[in-house]
This record gives sequence, C-alpha cells and structure tokens, in this order.
Amino acid sequence: MLNLKSFTEEIILSIKKIEFSKLDISEYNRNYIQNMFPHINYYFKIYAEAIIRLVNDSIPADYIVDFGGGHGFLSIFLKRLGFNVVYCDHNPLSVKAITLLKNEIGYGPDIIIEGSTSELLHYCKNNNILPKYLIATDLIEHVYDLNKLFSDLYTLNPDFSMVFTTGSVKSNLLKSIKLRKIMLKEEAEEYLPVRTQFIKEKYPQLNDHKIEKLAILTRGLIFPDIKKNVDFYIDTNILPNVEVDKYNTCDPRTGNWTERILSKKQYRKIIKNHFKINFANGFYNYERNNPFLSCTAKIVNSFMRHFNIFGSLFAPFMILTVKKKI
Repeated sequence: MLNLKSFTEEIILSIKKIEFSKLDISEYNRNYIQNMFPHINYYFKIYAEAIIRLVNDSIPADYIVDFGGGHGFLSIFLKRLGFNVVYCDHNPLSVKAITLLKNEIGYGPDIIIEGSTSELLHYCKNNNILPKYLIATDLIEHVYDLNKLFSDLYTLNPDFSMVFTTGSVKSNLLKSIKLRKIMLKEEAEEYLPVRTQFIKEKYPQLNDHKIEKLAILTRGLIFPDIKKNVDFYIDTNILPNVEVDKYNTCDPRTGNWTERILSKKQYRKIIKNHFKINFANGFYNYERNNPFLSCTAKIVNSFMRHFNIFGSLFAPFMILTVKKKI
C-alpha cells in the first residue's frame, strides 16, 4: 500500500512557508486557508485516504481531476505524487488562488479550468485528454443536479474511478440536526424571500396567496426551473411537486445546496444508471492537545472501521467511492 506520509509532511512544510497575508488572493480564500491551518494535517490525511482508495500500490502517470478544487492544496499534493492533474472550479477567485499558489510552490496542476462539468468535458474533448481518476472533497452535497453531474462524468469517461467526501452524513443524527437548523434558517431568512420576490416580479397577475404557495413549493429549484414550474401551473392549474425533503434547500440564484443531506439509498438511486458506489465512514482528528480526546478519537475511529453500519452513526464524514460497473 502507498505510504504518503513523507510527501504529506513535505507539502505541508512548503505551504506553511507561504505568507498568505501578502498573496493577492481573495479574502474568502485567505480566511478559508487560515481556518484550515490548525488542522492541516487532518485535512491531508483525508486527501491521502481518498488517493489510496483510487490507487493502492503506485501512482500511475494518468490524468486525475481535482473537481471543485478550491484553494488547490489537493492539486498540489496530487502533482507532487506524480499524477497529471486537472484542476476544475467554477469560482474565478479560487482559480486565481491556485494559479498564485502554484507559482509560489513551484509546481501544481497541469491544467486549470474555470467552470464545472460542461467546461471540463469541453476542454478534455478538444484536447484529447481522458482523465482516469477524480477526487472531490466537500462538494457533492452542494451540486444542484447530481443526475447531470454523473451523466456528464460518464460521458467523459465511463471507466472513471472517483472518490467523493461529504460531511453531510444522514445517519449521524447529531450532525444532521445541526445541519438542518442551518438549512431552516437559510431557507426562512434568505432563499424563500428570494423565490417569492422572483415569482412576484415575473407573475404580477398572481395574488399574494398563490405567490407564497408557489414559492414554498419550488424550494430546491433555481430560477429557470422555478419559471418552468410556475408556467406549467398557470397553464394547467397543477401545483409543483419537487422531490425534496422538508429540510434540504438551495440558493435559487446559483443552485448551491446548503449542505444537502442524502441517504445512501438516494445516492445509489442517482448513481446506479452509470456507475457503482461503495460507502465508508470517515474518521476524526486524533492529533489533539488533550490526551483524553485524542485517545477517544482513536477508539471511535477503530470502531467505525470495523463496524461500518453502526459506525456511520458517529461518522464525521462519509467517503463515496464511485467506479465503473463490472
């Protein structure tokens, strides 16, 4: 099995030498990186776990996609290991950050793409690139249309091997309660008013009661899909029926879901048409100043490794390994 410890230590040391306060990156990326620093070893352990689930013995000279790459630490890691790296993120501020970080460290992703799956497909097809692997951390819970995501990835390469990590673990009751409180707050304070205003402006002929009803029933949709549903209602008098539970909600302007929680059954239903999927429990950070907490984390991690189903009740995050059907 791969031993990534020495590479991890080398990269973390290189990153810590960078004066991010003097680097011309956005405040969002700078704050995100600064918040990572106290636990940076833990994050790189998560990266290493994802890599090992894709390749056990040696690093092949194949293309790997760091999808939703953000600040780019994973891309830096993958390049140092020997992969040909394709970085892809829709945020131009993050694209700028990885470009500057690559210049600072001296190596990084071979290809930097601003966009999502559409731009990734377009670039790879136009340049005869066939990525074999993909890693996405803390992304899958925010994607607007997962059916489209996996359809696009299948179109790019039906033999893709992919790893996703998500902190939205439905079986972890305490975490689910915490995330659902955030969802309810964002829905009530921001997203519902935005949908209401959109419908009110587009359909002034509707009364306030109907506007309110339609705004509630179009939770989980972006503006173009809201318009389709309202148009259909006006033509047929049939109210929208969006398949979304009473908590999950997304920004109607961007489609970004607020830590969307899905069950394993729901993920399987989405992915089964293109790939097969396996689930594993994540792990806690055991490198702590408090010896008791450190010992407890190690015990819980061991329990989750040996008892996958029961361990998921305590898992801080979930690992989804998605590969071609055999």
